[in-house]
Amino acid sequence: MTAFETPSEFRAAFDALLTSTQRLLRVYDHDLSLLDIDHAPRHATLRTLCVAGGGRRIELLLDDIDRVARDHPRLMQLVRDFGHVLEIRQADPNAPRPDQAFVLADRHGVLLRADKTAVRGAVHPDDPGGTTALHQTFEAMWQRAPASVPATTLGL
Repeated sequence: MTAFETPSEFRAAFDALLTSTQRLLRVYDHDLSLLDIDHAPRHATLRTLCVAGGGRRIELLLDDIDRVARDHPRLMQLVRDFGHVLEIRQADPNAPRPDQAFVLADRHGVLLRADKTAVRGAVHPDDPGGTTALHQTFEAMWQRAPASVPATTLGL
């Protein structure tokens, strides 16, 4: 386990977990503001995971999807190009949601912030037992998620 307390430490922990992901990346958070997901090296790693195929999946579940299309153009390009691999959904606002934010890498790695409003947390790069309950929580929320971020925006 490695603890982090600053946004840069958080992003470094996310990058390490992202780099180790082989098949499945799941993110649950309020929004994507702390992840700086459009940062070029991070985007390149996400793209590599998308291109690899073979049943790989990236699932982003957010409480607030309002600013995703506007604030994350590189991520939206990945959604357009790899919608079969990368999907973004909004958590059901009428269902209970956990206070913590987390990232799950495959069935072994987890990055956990006990409070979505705070940066502080820890990364556990190899904790298969600890990820099981979070995968179940994520899956239940994912199935109830009513809306996804469209790959293209329509306007008049």
